[in-house]
Amino acid sequence: MSTAADEQSVVVGIDGSEAALGAARWAADFAAARGVGLTLLHAIPRLDWHFASAEFPAELDGDGDQVLAAAQAAVRSSHPDLAVRTDVVRGAVATVLAEASDATRLLVVGTGAADHRVLGGHVVRTVHRAHCPVLVWRPPVAVRTGKPLPVVVGVDDSDASARALADAFDIARVLHAPLTVAHMWEIDAAVGMGDLGGEGNMDWELLDLLQTQQRQRMDELVQPLARKYPNAHVTKVFHDVSPAKGLTELSREAQLVVVGSHGRGRLAGAVLGSVGQNLIHHAECSVLVVR
Repeated sequence: MSTAADEQSVVVGIDGSEAALGAARWAADFAAARGVGLTLLHAIPRLDWHFASAEFPAELDGDGDQVLAAAQAAVRSSHPDLAVRTDVVRGAVATVLAEASDATRLLVVGTGAADHRVLGGHVVRTVHRAHCPVLVWRPPVAVRTGKPLPVVVGVDDSDASARALADAFDIARVLHAPLTVAHMWEIDAAVGMGDLGGEGNMDWELLDLLQTQQRQRMDELVQPLARKYPNAHVTKVFHDVSPAKGLTELSREAQLVVVGSHGRGRLAGAVLGSVGQNLIHHAECSVLVVR
């Protein structure tokens, strides 16, 4: 049975890879900043052991204990007072992590692990199955200048996008980071021109109306959260580009990109679920997928 403390904790999938250790360090920083606990979770898939020795299951348990001990040591080096729990669970990696997500506020997994690592091949399935926000950690490529890199959030006019925006404000506060609120749309698609569009055929009045509506809608979404987080440093951007491409470009100068899991904005004309999946593979920083 989960407790209130469990539901406020941060859970990290650990597989012994450098990516998982990086994810654990990030999660520890975040948990410490929020004043919540951290759980390091290692999954042992159920394998066909007909041809394995009788000692094989115990060896897997021992390997799990070792990778968890290494992750715990890495976390303790920076946060000696953080409440850290470790757990080894038998089952498919994505299934184990999805079940853990039922009783936690944030699930963190690392990506960039070598193909032979268990976790690396299950990141996308974990994101699809989890019941809480999932952060897919990777080191940012942006050059650090001593100031926090921005948190970027992609928005349209969907409910999932609104939840992503709220979480982005909160996580930017915890990370003491500026926030970039980005709305991406492709002009030809927005005005119904598609491949037939061209500068000479563009309905400029319609385009101006749509742009005005977008900015008004963006203000409606941002203003209540800006009042809730008065110290937030917010920049709003509008780009004539597909959401996946635009957010990937912004990720090169960010520490985190936040997206909703299944957005269907009538203005953006894009499903943020597919955008999130694209970002998991191609973003140049960590990605948070919000439900």
